[in-house]
Amino acid sequence: MKKIVIIFVLVFATAALTLGQTVLVTGTVTSQEDGLSLPGVSVTVKGTTLGTLTDAGGRYSLSVPQGMNTLVFSFIGMKTQEVPIQGRTRIDVILVPDLVGLDEVVVTAMGVSREKKSLGYAVQDISSDEIARSGNTNFAVALQGKVAGLDITPTSGMPGASSSIIIRGARSFEGNNQPLYVVDGQPIVGGGGGGSTTGGSDETGRVLDLNPADIESINVLKGQAASALYGIRASNGVIVITTKSGSRNEKGAPRVSINTINTFDEVSRTPDYQTTYSQGSSRTYSPRSSQAWGMKVEDLPDHPTYGGNNHGYPGKYYVPQLADAGYEEDDCWVTPAVYNNWDDYFKTGFTTQNNILLSQAVDNGNYAIGFGETTQDGIALNTGLQRWNAKANASRDFGEHWKSGFHANYSQVEVDKLSIANDGSLAGILAAPPTYNMKGIPYHFPGDPYSQIYYRSLTFDNPYWVAENNTSYERTDRLFGNTFLEYLTDLGQSINLNIRGQIGIDTYTQASETIWGLGHKGSDPANSYVGEEHYRFTNTNAIGTANLNWKITGNQTALLLLGAEYNDNKSKNVEANGTGLNFGEWQHVNNTATPSKSESKGWSRTVGFFGQLSWDYKSLLFLGATGRYDIVSTMPSANRGFFYPSFSASFVPTSLAAFADLGWLSYAKVRASYAEVGQAGSYYEPYYSAVSGYSNGWYATNSISIPYNGASAYAPGSTLYDANLKPQNTRSYELGLDLSFFNNRFGFEYTYSKQNVKDQIFSVPLAGSTGASSLVTNAGRLSTDVNELVVNIVPVEAGGFRWDMHFNFMKMVNVVEELAEGVESIFLGGFVTPQVRASVGNTYPVIYGSSFARDDNGNILVVDDPSSPYHGMPQTGAPGIIGEVTPDFILGANNTFTFKNISLSSSFEWKQGGSMYSGDNGLMMYTYGVVTQTENREETFVYDGYKPDGTPNDIVRGGPNDPGAYQTLFDNVLGDIDEAFIFDNSFIKLRDISLKYALPTRILNKANVSASVFARNILIWTALPNLDPESSNGAGNAMGGFNRFSLPQTTSYGFGLDITF
Repeated sequence: MKKIVIIFVLVFATAALTLGQTVLVTGTVTSQEDGLSLPGVSVTVKGTTLGTLTDAGGRYSLSVPQGMNTLVFSFIGMKTQEVPIQGRTRIDVILVPDLVGLDEVVVTAMGVSREKKSLGYAVQDISSDEIARSGNTNFAVALQGKVAGLDITPTSGMPGASSSIIIRGARSFEGNNQPLYVVDGQPIVGGGGGGSTTGGSDETGRVLDLNPADIESINVLKGQAASALYGIRASNGVIVITTKSGSRNEKGAPRVSINTINTFDEVSRTPDYQTTYSQGSSRTYSPRSSQAWGMKVEDLPDHPTYGGNNHGYPGKYYVPQLADAGYEEDDCWVTPAVYNNWDDYFKTGFTTQNNILLSQAVDNGNYAIGFGETTQDGIALNTGLQRWNAKANASRDFGEHWKSGFHANYSQVEVDKLSIANDGSLAGILAAPPTYNMKGIPYHFPGDPYSQIYYRSLTFDNPYWVAENNTSYERTDRLFGNTFLEYLTDLGQSINLNIRGQIGIDTYTQASETIWGLGHKGSDPANSYVGEEHYRFTNTNAIGTANLNWKITGNQTALLLLGAEYNDNKSKNVEANGTGLNFGEWQHVNNTATPSKSESKGWSRTVGFFGQLSWDYKSLLFLGATGRYDIVSTMPSANRGFFYPSFSASFVPTSLAAFADLGWLSYAKVRASYAEVGQAGSYYEPYYSAVSGYSNGWYATNSISIPYNGASAYAPGSTLYDANLKPQNTRSYELGLDLSFFNNRFGFEYTYSKQNVKDQIFSVPLAGSTGASSLVTNAGRLSTDVNELVVNIVPVEAGGFRWDMHFNFMKMVNVVEELAEGVESIFLGGFVTPQVRASVGNTYPVIYGSSFARDDNGNILVVDDPSSPYHGMPQTGAPGIIGEVTPDFILGANNTFTFKNISLSSSFEWKQGGSMYSGDNGLMMYTYGVVTQTENREETFVYDGYKPDGTPNDIVRGGPNDPGAYQTLFDNVLGDIDEAFIFDNSFIKLRDISLKYALPTRILNKANVSASVFARNILIWTALPNLDPESSNGAGNAMGGFNRFSLPQTTSYGFGLDITF
């Protein structure tokens, strides 16, 4: 705490320093096309981080330290210009159209701004308008389909749901595959969302803490050459975020921006339920059955036991759950009806986001202060999100050479969630038989809230009971930011020096509570549970850099960057939990039969030294090299230091005079890069853990209690760690070609990248004779081949109308080349079967489970035995690989139509290939028989397959003389074959569409007002039946291909209003 206080004292002390005198340069920026002023043009001092943006009238004002020689003017759609200052205090600039924007300035590693044409690797940037237009509460989801090489999958429609964010494929079997996030120069934690196939709740990803309304721009550093300066943490790429500041304002009066967004959310896809057959099995009604393989709904009054035609209630049937609820006898006989329990349970969610930003720019500084509030009411009962955001940043020049500033961000996020998988409410909703009125029948016995009433046994809870008795809640309070001090000077001989020191923190506390109330999964109190967890994390980060910019001659420029970084992580987790509530009214750990507690602490540190050298010859040839040496505390003491280099080059032939007269070719660049980056693991010295019970060499719950007669007992850990453990190593090769034609009306960027990741860190199984179960060591290799294509087209621009088309394409092959000696596959997640695994010779990851038996030609074999109930039905084969998770390709298509003050934008995404284990579909079809795929159960069928003798199957099953055949096929045969649960996960989605209108400023006297309407996920084309193909059980390495009782995705409609004055 003392460190945090000291840091923030320094932050505000440096921000309050007295303003100094500098050379003030002013001017106006206009467009060559129409002579109109250009607002939002970036004006920077070359070789520094100093800059501003032009105001609504195209005017700018920038304090330039003495000795700085060049201003850089950049704007999307215009060619970047470098203008010598030459002692002038007024510089007016006319920008020339560059419709594809290949010369734009982008933020690269360590916050260095560079011209995009100078880079030997691919980067892609996204503006605030593209992020904000769809109204997402999570900025990462707004990037879907907009960046080539980026695969983003939200796990569900739950408030606070995690998202899987992968750049150019996975690099680690068991470790982290999420990118590093850098906000205003501060590296922060953004991961989370491991998920589960068996129970619990999806962990909220910490990217949710960022308010999308605060973001000015996002740059995605895809390859290792782009991110190498960040070292080990950046092995999976970097997402660089710049937040809004006062630097873009017109100098003078403060500026206020107010924004509100309101969104209505609905379930994106509803299962196609059958309405013909009732609850029960074997074509008969059974009111306590979990299945819908019963008799026809219309025939229920004829049931011999429950039918009213035989018991004085003609046309009705008996529902015993109504009697359980205390209904009178007459009221327990009801007319047959069909209920849509799915639609009855889910509701229309509503989200409101309100933001305000106060900002100002003066001659020698700027500031911004913002506040945001987000409230989301989820589509499921008692789910929701509340987020508060506050931010402040300021920058000041003082003296001729000094500059200081700070960035600070605070968030408080509260999320009420539902459990997923076997503990989830969706289990009962998905499989509810159509004749059971789940919403209309009370969910507990009269006077006994802990005894559930349900249509089935309590393997799963009644979802309405869950809403009242179970809790999954988390609250996170987070503070991150940094303060910096810069010194700029002219060393003479056309050499400028910029020295910068930065110190920052990222700290958060997370309190979570999980309660399974008394009565959970039946009458046994041992099923109830109370758990509370308090987690605290603090990262302290300090970066020092020296940036030397040397104009060697009129044609050559060199840039040298030297720096060091200190990164310190501390965490503490305290947990208390217990099972078996003694009584239900007090849901507290002290009220459980088996309370327990635990505490853990973590502390790691990395010290890095890095350098970058860049050379520019006539804006024709650009060469670059970086190197970083990291010392990592989480590795063995004798093996903690590692060096990682990168090299890049780009050649721009259109800078040659010979290309000047080629009207059809506007721009050309060839680029190449090579880089190495590592990813550290966690190494632990041999340790012993306390045990609570011991018997005959085996652990036991009710044997000898420890401590015994005052003596404690300890046992060695079951996991060993290789003393020679080293970071996994990624070698990346990248080649690219950028071309634009016809005055930049058409352009593309093609990139091929090859990644070889060796020395993977994962657990290798050990023989029991070793006394341990596994060894954490280096082994295995993963290779990735990626082809990316970015295409920009302006088909029409005339009479105030413009049509922009933007396409992003990625085709990726991610292959496990080898594992440890003698190991062919490793378990990543799942059940006993099916599982998600990494398997040698296959793409990463794969789904493993029981399969259909097949002949040598791959044909499914059927049982040919008339005495078998499975006669004519498929045989079960040996377990094996039954699906590959990774899609074959991803294509994003974005269109914007602009006519004067009106713009219409849309974004499509197409993911082709990849498989999903859809437990939901499998259970709805096979086990429970509740969807239309099972509605033709009275017809005859011949299963598509071959007999063991090699002849096509011609065995006819089903029909009036074989009434149980369909249930036998679906429930007893297909329901036990994992491969039958595998579905093609291809889809095309209309990610978002928005219409925005900006009122003319003359109407409101200089105030800028715009209104918008938008929709998300309103159209979907997919072969996957019944469900949204992006619903999964979490964002971990093993969860993307698994779906089992997770909350459905949403379709959203909304409107927004922006006011700036």
